[in-house]
Amino acid sequence: MLDVTGWAVLTWLKLTALLALAVGVCWLTLGTDSGWFWIAAAAAVVLDLYIARQLAREWGYEASLRWWWTR
Repeated sequence: MLDVTGWAVLTWLKLTALLALAVGVCWLTLGTDSGWFWIAAAAAVVLDLYIARQLAREWGYEASLRWWWTR
């Protein structure tokens, strides 16, 4: 199960870092005075929560296939 857990955590970290990079680029190009920056930041937060939820769902599905989880 550690392989699936490791995969889920690494996938979440990679995608979170990618979203943080996108928000950083928006910050550098638009600045914090722009409304588009705040829309991009809010969208990144919502997308990150969605990704975390989907990865948790996938982890739960994989855990239900393991013998030790169904006891």
